[in-house]
Amino acid sequence: MKTIAIFSAFYPPHVGGVESYVYYLSKELERAGYRVIIVTSNEEKIQSVEDEGNVRIIRLPIFKIFSQRFPLPKKNKEFKHLMSLLDSESIDHIIVNTRFHLTSMVGAKYGYTHHIKVSLIEHGSNHLTVDHKLFDLLGEKVEHALTWRIKKYVFDYYGVSRAASKWIEHFKVKSSGEWYNSIDVNQQTPTREKQKLFTFSYAGRIIKQKGIENVLDAYSKLQSEYPNMQLIIAGEGNQKEELEKKYKDNKSIRFLGRIEKKEVLNLLAKSDVFLYPPIWPEGLPSSILEAGLLRTPVITTAQGGITEIIQDQSNGLLVKEDSNSLYQAMKELLMHENLRSELGNSLHRTVEDKFSWRSTANKVISDISK
Repeated sequence: MKTIAIFSAFYPPHVGGVESYVYYLSKELERAGYRVIIVTSNEEKIQSVEDEGNVRIIRLPIFKIFSQRFPLPKKNKEFKHLMSLLDSESIDHIIVNTRFHLTSMVGAKYGYTHHIKVSLIEHGSNHLTVDHKLFDLLGEKVEHALTWRIKKYVFDYYGVSRAASKWIEHFKVKSSGEWYNSIDVNQQTPTREKQKLFTFSYAGRIIKQKGIENVLDAYSKLQSEYPNMQLIIAGEGNQKEELEKKYKDNKSIRFLGRIEKKEVLNLLAKSDVFLYPPIWPEGLPSSILEAGLLRTPVITTAQGGITEIIQDQSNGLLVKEDSNSLYQAMKELLMHENLRSELGNSLHRTVEDKFSWRSTANKVISDISK
C-alpha cells in the first residue's frame, strides 16, 4: 500500500475551502487503496493523533496569535514528537497546500530532507489580503519571500483551477496542470425543504473580501420591499461581531457562526438562493459546488476560478461587485421560480459532469506516479 502525506494549515472541524478539499481528496485516495496521513494545525485544541480507517490525522501545536488565518507552528517537544511519527511511515509522496502557510513549509522541507517528492497545490488566484493597504503590502512581500523559500523544496505545482494555475506564474512558477477542487457527487445529501419564508443564505468566512457587506446591504434593501423572507449566514470572521451588532434589530437575519459540513448541506437544502459574491479573486469555491449538488441556484461574482463553474444565465447569475447589482439579481430570482429551478438543475449537471472527486483523485494518482 502506497502512502501519501498531505500538509494543510487547516482541516475539519475547521470550516473552509482548503479544509474541504483536503478532506474529500484524502477520502477518495483512501478508496483508491492509498494510506493517507494528514498533517495540520491543532487550532481547535483537540486530539493530536486520530486514525480513521487508512487516514491518520496529526495535529501540530500552534501559537494562539493569527491562529484563524495564519497558524504558526509551535516547534516544542510535542511538535518534534508528532513529526517523528512520520519517520515510521513509508511515505511515497508529499502534497502541501498553499505556498504561504508555514505548515506547507514544514511539509515541503520534510520531503526535501527525506528525499520524498513534494507537490504544491495553489488554491488562490491573487495575493492574500487583510483589507489594510500597509499590511497588504507587507503581506505581499512576506508571501513572495515564503514562495521563494518553498520553491527550493517543491518538485511540481498544480492549481485547483485554471485561474489558480495562471496566478502562480506571478511567482515565476509554471503549473503542471489542474487538480480541480471538486465534490463527492455520490454522498448522501439532505432532501430539499421548502421553508415558510423565502430563504437566502451565505456560508463562508465573514470578512470583507467575501462580499458579506454587499450581501447584507442588498438583502436589507430587498427585504424592505418584500418582508416575507430571511437571510441565514454561516461562518466566522473578523467582521462577524461588527455586523451582528449593526443588524441586531433585523430579526429576519440570522448569524449561525461556525457550523459543521453536514449542517452546511442542510442549510443549502433549505435555501431558495445561495449568495456567494466575493470582491476578491477566489480559487474554485467549494460552497458553490455544494450548492450545485443540492440544486440550489447561486448568485456570485466573476472572481478567479468561479467562471470555470458558473456561466451567467446558464447555471447561475454573475453580478458586479456592488450591492445594487446583487440586489437586482436577488430580486430577479425571488420573482421567478422557474428560473431558480432551471439554474439549480443546470448547476447540478455541471457539478456532476466536471467536478467529481474521483476524477480529481485519479488525476492526482496519475501525475504523482509519473
